[in-house]
Amino acid sequence: MLQIMVVESDPSLARLYREELEDAGFGVVVRSDLRRALRTLKGAPAHVLVTNLDLVGGRLEHWMEHLRQVHEGGVVLLGRRCHRPPPIEGLSVLDKSSDLSDLIERLRDMANTAWWQHAGGNC
Repeated sequence: MLQIMVVESDPSLARLYREELEDAGFGVVVRSDLRRALRTLKGAPAHVLVTNLDLVGGRLEHWMEHLRQVHEGGVVLLGRRCHRPPPIEGLSVLDKSSDLSDLIERLRDMANTAWWQHAGGNC
């Protein structure tokens, strides 16, 4: 099962992410801020971290450096199309929406990719 960490400060949205992603078959941990997420990732790794682009703010490259010290998996940033970050390896950007179908599809793609990479390493 793909383990997802969602970082969302709005409790209603956090509950929506948890319910929808769990219903889609993912293991989900929710944290309300990035510092708590980083502390949690040190002891309980996740395959993918999903967060709001606004929470990261203008410090994306700096934040990604800190994140990569504790998280090797994928990162999905949810935001507006007009706020495209610079290309960073392992980083995906999706529009933030109450319709989570694009996010679920991206997470499934990431799970399939990870599974095939793992399986390919054992052949």
